[in-house]
Amino acid sequence: MSKALSLSDQLQRNAKRQQDALADLTKALAAGDPARRERAQIKIAELAAEYSRLSDSLRYNELEAREIATPRARKAGKPLRELALDALDDLAVPSAPALIADLTAAITGNRPSPSRFASLRRDEENAARRNLTARPAWIVPAISAAQLTAIPRLLTSSAWSLERRIIGSRSMRTDNLRIAINLSLRLAHLREVGAGEAKNVQHLLFPFARSIPGASETGQPIDTARVIEAAEAELSVIEAADHAERQAAAARISTASPLFKLWGRPVLLDTKASEKAIR
Repeated sequence: MSKALSLSDQLQRNAKRQQDALADLTKALAAGDPARRERAQIKIAELAAEYSRLSDSLRYNELEAREIATPRARKAGKPLRELALDALDDLAVPSAPALIADLTAAITGNRPSPSRFASLRRDEENAARRNLTARPAWIVPAISAAQLTAIPRLLTSSAWSLERRIIGSRSMRTDNLRIAINLSLRLAHLREVGAGEAKNVQHLLFPFARSIPGASETGQPIDTARVIEAAEAELSVIEAADHAERQAAAARISTASPLFKLWGRPVLLDTKASEKAIR
């Protein structure tokens, strides 16, 4: 069975489990059982997060099957914003400019300077303020779950859902685990087609795999299936709480203006505190 079919089967099983969990929630609500209701809600959140991850992986594999080892937009001459969007599509989580540059280098052989992304992000915001509908996707910063303000050191795509662009207290770890999974999928495919970029992607994956207990063995080549299994095992423990925190933050900003949803709330300066700081 191919990897894509396997993921499809997993998605079908997940959908069935979500239906069962929703039925359980309905019964808990009808019975007025708060404990059972809470358990059902937690289970639904866990399954929804798992479904999102599986769906992204299936979409990735389908794209790879069509485009073999050269994903969309890996052609020479691409502008920086397009290269950034391509790398973000591969990583699938808010990412630092250095990681985006490293992945671009691993695939294309050319590494853009990470310092260029700061001006790119500002240019994107200025252009979006003039006409938000001018482009299907913008390079936007991640948003803090606590303050709902921008985190400029992490970039995302405006095409992503709001909660996917939010960073909570556990998000750095869950996102690193997702990066390990996505890079492993990329590496497995590059190895399968014998692409020379495999070595570069393996080098990029190594520090992420090394940070996951049981994902790698010292002195041995990276086993992508082992990395994915170990990462998913850790995700299963912390993903539901991370998803709930992101979801709650997304709800808080859901009624804000479109620009606020993309670039976060403006940072309010505490003038009294500032005056004390400079005295």
